[in-house]
Amino acid sequence: MSRYLEEAADLLRKAANAHERKYADGRWVDAAIEGRVQIAQQFATLAAIDKGLLPAEAVQDVLRALGDRNAA
Repeated sequence: MSRYLEEAADLLRKAANAHERKYADGRWVDAAIEGRVQIAQQFATLAAIDKGLLPAEAVQDVLRALGDRNAA
């Protein structure tokens, strides 16, 4: 993993830990669940980049741009 990906993963781990501490009292509200989902998505993006793959969001952007181009 590149240094930049390692730093991004470290920051993401810190954000995940802070998020867990915020909701450590056991009251899992929708915001807590949404936070976990967003953090998991970011880890998946880092994993894709680490494997040399285009992250899903980037693929969606490319497909959207191609669709817009074909509609014009």
